[in-house]
Amino acid sequence: MSRIRSSGTKPELEIKSELDGRRIRYQPGGIPEKPDFANKKLKVAVFIDGCFWHGCPTCYKEPQSNKKFWREKIGRNKNRDKAVNRTMRKRGWNVMRFWEHDIRAKKEIIVQRINRAIE
Repeated sequence: MSRIRSSGTKPELEIKSELDGRRIRYQPGGIPEKPDFANKKLKVAVFIDGCFWHGCPTCYKEPQSNKKFWREKIGRNKNRDKAVNRTMRKRGWNVMRFWEHDIRAKKEIIVQRINRAIE
């Protein structure tokens, strides 16, 4: 698992290539919740969630080996995502989350939604 990238993933880079880097930053620093993209001034945070790692209801398939470990791991990830959403919204942030499979299927629509949020 140490070789699994937590940033710089293909879906993130696809969205990065479509967004204006002056209006929303890729991997911004100084935000403890570590969104993939953010505009600190407008308080807009965007997360691109991997279907496997975040337990996508559409795509996630539980591994056949070490089931207990993976159930707990994915469960912790989901709980952390909920806590991050709650924390950021309490601080006045607009939190947007998109699934990896949506980036492949609806990239243009997602880019439009992000651009509308930062206008």
